Amino acid sequence: MKIAGKGILLLGLFVAIGVFVLSEGFKDTSSNSAPSQETPVVEEESESSSTSETESSEEEVEEISTAGDDAPPTESASNGVLHPPAEVRVLVANGTNVSGAASAIKEVLVSDQGYNGLAPVNDTSEEVPTETVVYYANGYELDAVNIAVIINVKNNILAMPAVLPVTDLNEANILVLLGSDLYPEE
Repeated sequence: MKIAGKGILLLGLFVAIGVFVLSEGFKDTSSNSAPSQETPVVEEESESSSTSETESSEEEVEEISTAGDDAPPTESASNGVLHPPAEVRVLVANGTNVSGAASAIKEVLVSDQGYNGLAPVNDTSEEVPTETVVYYANGYELDAVNIAVIINVKNNILAMPAVLPVTDLNEANILVLLGSDLYPEE
């Protein structure tokens, strides 16, 4: 794929993520007591105005408060935030036999995209992974998807494993384990 095609694909992804974040980002799904406290205030103020307006706003507040009380917390709810790149700590681990591969990917993420890149490391495995994997810490799934698109990784975006393929994570939010799909041996 040519660089222009990748740019268009990346731009399309950013637009899709932006639309998703904007549509889901302003909905308050927390189960705090603020919505239930607003209900009487809405009734009192709205009695002098139209009755239908009061009924619809009461139903909306009721829906929000019952959804927050009954709905169990889900992992996707905590992952619905795309952080600014400078706040995302990325560790790139070279799983290949190609010297400098992790440094090259880190350079793309730091210089071109503004991510907070940590010093590249080598993975602890003796076998070269066949596919590159982007691991994410809790709450950084959208950032992992974004990084995967930037470095052209497909369908290998996973939660951070219990047993890490590196000796030290260095408080990284995202771990990129390079495989032979991006850097095949020559």
